[in-house]
Amino acid sequence: MKFGRITRRSAVAGLAAAIGGAHLPALAQPKSGGVLNVAITGEPPTLDAHHSTAFITQSVGWHIYEGLFTLDGKFNAVPMLAESATFDEQRNTYVIRLRANVPFHDGTILSADDVVASLERWGRKSNYGRMMFNNVSALRKVDGLTVEIVLKEASPVVPMMLAFPNQQAAIYPKSVIDKFGDNEIRSYVGTGPFRFKEHVPDRHLILVRFDKYAAIASEPDGMGGRRVAHFDELRLVPTPEVSVRLEGVQTGLYDIADQVSQDMLPMIKMSPATEPLVTKPYWWTMAVFNKKRAPFSDARVRQAFVLGLANKEVMGAAFASEEFYRLDPGILFQEQAQWWSKADGGLYDRHDAERARTLLKEAGYAGQPIKWLTTREYDFMYKNALVATEQLKAVGFNIQLEVVDWATIVQQRNNPQAYDIFSGATTFTPDPGVWPCFDAAWPGFWEDARKDELVRKLNTEMDPKKRYAVWEELQDYFWQQAPMAKFGDFFILGVKSTDLKNVSATPFPFYWNAWKQ
Repeated sequence: MKFGRITRRSAVAGLAAAIGGAHLPALAQPKSGGVLNVAITGEPPTLDAHHSTAFITQSVGWHIYEGLFTLDGKFNAVPMLAESATFDEQRNTYVIRLRANVPFHDGTILSADDVVASLERWGRKSNYGRMMFNNVSALRKVDGLTVEIVLKEASPVVPMMLAFPNQQAAIYPKSVIDKFGDNEIRSYVGTGPFRFKEHVPDRHLILVRFDKYAAIASEPDGMGGRRVAHFDELRLVPTPEVSVRLEGVQTGLYDIADQVSQDMLPMIKMSPATEPLVTKPYWWTMAVFNKKRAPFSDARVRQAFVLGLANKEVMGAAFASEEFYRLDPGILFQEQAQWWSKADGGLYDRHDAERARTLLKEAGYAGQPIKWLTTREYDFMYKNALVATEQLKAVGFNIQLEVVDWATIVQQRNNPQAYDIFSGATTFTPDPGVWPCFDAAWPGFWEDARKDELVRKLNTEMDPKKRYAVWEELQDYFWQQAPMAKFGDFFILGVKSTDLKNVSATPFPFYWNAWKQ
């Protein structure tokens, strides 16, 4: 089922076109049955989707739970448990009609009561939920299959916030919410194609096919459309050692494994039993400036830093080959065609040492020591910082690297007296209006009235074309102000058995619609 983009009172269900990168070519007839063995990177801290931001919690959880919306192959919001949604401009209200006769794993049937209870809890516990509910004046049941979300101010980002898989707006039965409240949920009941069976910590987590699953009739499209559980069972095995994950797929112990070392790509390609999965897009890597104090309180010093970089050398030092990185100024990725922009304020990857030196002189920077916090726990961060520091000496920066553990960076980056720069990376973001780095309270402290006004316009403009124009202006302004220095996009490597079919590399890996040959 497809709908048009959100316009005045128009349906939001089809915020997207058909799937791009994750839309797979025609394959052999699916086979049902068997067990899919997946080597995951570690032990999930919880299976309560509202309770944790841990990616491993989410990647298990979206097989069990579903939301009102999900993401299609172009990373747009499309209906899942919602049948349709309209925006009533006169009342600043989303009217969401639910699909009928959708069963939970406990046998109860989805209703508006479940949705209201779940979203209220998500709004209290989730980062995205709190962000959305700051603009919600009422969430109410209209009838058994209809809910309304009344906004203080019109906003096009509500379906995306309800769709985004990270700290997912999962819908639980109201009885589960009533039982656990805001405490960690330990009854893992959803509407998804797989249901929870067993969790033995540090050994395995088992999900089994939900035989009464109510699938959408439309063609699969990213995480959207028809979901079919071909496997009888998903067996997810925490496997912290990278080499063990790869060896497990090579020997047939596992069918697929999460992240492995990029250096392993030639070995994976050489083996007739394995295939590589390069996840693109993934994250981008950066240096974040402390804008609360000198020298980076001056935009000219930040611009000089960006202009002093030779980005290809910085990225090439950190990643195994150009298959795993890309030079690009976009805050959102090329694969997000509806949002990607090349606007860069005339700064990205220019490597203009003369202009950089001029800006430093104008700003009055004369070689004062600069403290850069970085870490070897994310090796790319350390290598980025090491190469960038050497490049920046040539334009007059006096940078002193301080190598610490990641936990120390997380702790100190909120203290404006503790650093001048910290190494970081920004994860995949579905919509520019919810990029966390625009928040003045985010580490690095970008306090800027024009930025705030552009973000407000972005999050209240309902016309997609006008909204994109605001976004281009905002991204260009981002580069002019350079609150951080983007080095480049990077991608990760996974591995699967050649017998495993209909699985693609995606930031949000899922195993419905997959089978083994």
